[in-house]
Amino acid sequence: MGQILASRLRGMTVVTDRGLNLGKLSDLMIDENTGAILSLVIKPAEKGMLDNLPKDDRGLPMISYSSVIAIKELIVVNERVLAIHHMKASTTGVPSAGVPSTPPSPGTAPVGSEAPGQGSAPA
Repeated sequence: MGQILASRLRGMTVVTDRGLNLGKLSDLMIDENTGAILSLVIKPAEKGMLDNLPKDDRGLPMISYSSVIAIKELIVVNERVLAIHHMKASTTGVPSAGVPSTPPSPGTAPVGSEAPGQGSAPA
């Protein structure tokens, strides 16, 4: 598994596996007991685009790290996993990462689900 410095992640573009630009990585939410990355904190590409996601203490949207497919030149997240987190949150009332409010492009099919974090480098 490759390695990447956390300092290189800030400001990196976050896109979905369908090519939707979500915004730039602002910060990471990390479990202080285990050191595991919990969420990506995003500065949205467009105002109102990620309004249905849970927010950090500054009001910035958070995306669950389990939706990350790859981290290279971009951070790629799986839209299917985002949708699952959103459905779980809406049925249980527990805050979780949701899907972008922008509808998917017509005629596009989601890419097959991969293991969370597969192909990504630890921070």
